Amino acid sequence: MHAEQKINIGKYMMNTRFFNENNCSEVVVLVHGIPTNSHLWDYIIPFLSKKYAVLAVELIGYGHSDRGPYVDLTLPKQAEYITSVLDQLNIPCAHFVGHDLGGGIVQILAVTKPERIKSLVVIDGVCFSNWPLPKVVSIRYPVAEEFVPNTLFIERMLREGVYHPSMLTPELLKHFTLPFATPTGPEELQQASLALNHHQTEDLVPYLGKITCPATFLWGQHDRYLVPYWGLLLHKALPNSVFKLIPNASHYSMIDQPSIVANELLNHLARSTNQPLY
Repeated sequence: MHAEQKINIGKYMMNTRFFNENNCSEVVVLVHGIPTNSHLWDYIIPFLSKKYAVLAVELIGYGHSDRGPYVDLTLPKQAEYITSVLDQLNIPCAHFVGHDLGGGIVQILAVTKPERIKSLVVIDGVCFSNWPLPKVVSIRYPVAEEFVPNTLFIERMLREGVYHPSMLTPELLKHFTLPFATPTGPEELQQASLALNHHQTEDLVPYLGKITCPATFLWGQHDRYLVPYWGLLLHKALPNSVFKLIPNASHYSMIDQPSIVANELLNHLARSTNQPLY
C-alpha cells in the first residue's frame, strides 16, 4: 500500500508517493531526473519497501507536481523543495537515492544539508561538468523537428537510454509522456531544460571530499548519456565510497536491471544502517 499526495512547499505543490510510510525510522527518498518522474522507480520500490519506508518525489516541473518558470526549477531549488517536503512529513533525515538530475540534487543536499542525509546513492547521475546533455539543450531552441520538446522527444530519449528495450513497457512509457501530453507540455519541458547549468554541480567539487556519510555510485555499464567514467570520478572524490558497474544496462539502469540495482541499494542501506541485508 502507498499514499500519493501533493505536499504544499510554499509556492508550489510537490507530488509524492509514500510506500510503507509507517516504518519512518529508516526512510529512503528517491529522486528522478529529466524527463522522467517517480515512476522511474516502479521496478525498484517493491524490493525496498519490504524493509524501508520509501518516498518517491516528483520534482517541480515534472510528473504531477506543479509547473514553474526555469528560474524555479534549478537543482539547488529542487533540493530546497525536497527539504520542505521532509519538513512537512516530519522526517528529520533520510537515505537519498538520485538518478540523472536527482544525482546532482543528492550531492547538493549532502554538501548544503549534511544533517538531513543518512547516506546517499547516485545512479547514472549528473556531476562535475558532464551535463546538461546536448540532447536536453537542443529543446531550448529547436532548429529541427527532432528537437521539438514534445512527447515524441521524451519517448526517443528514453528508448535510446535503455539497454533492454522490452523493459520500457508501453505502460511505463505512458507514465513518463502523459504529464507532458498537454497544450502547455512543450513549453513546460523547455522550461525544465532552461533551468539546467553544469555550475550547479561543478561548484560543489571543492566540497565533495568533505562528505562523510556512506556513499555508493552505481553506473550502467553501457550508459551512453553519462559514461561510467563520471561515476569513477565521484568515487575518487568521496572518501570511503563504493563504485559499482551495473552490467548490461544503460542510462536507465533501474529499468534495465531492476533486481541488480535493487540488490545494490539494499546492500548499501544494510551497510549504512548496520543492519542485516535481509
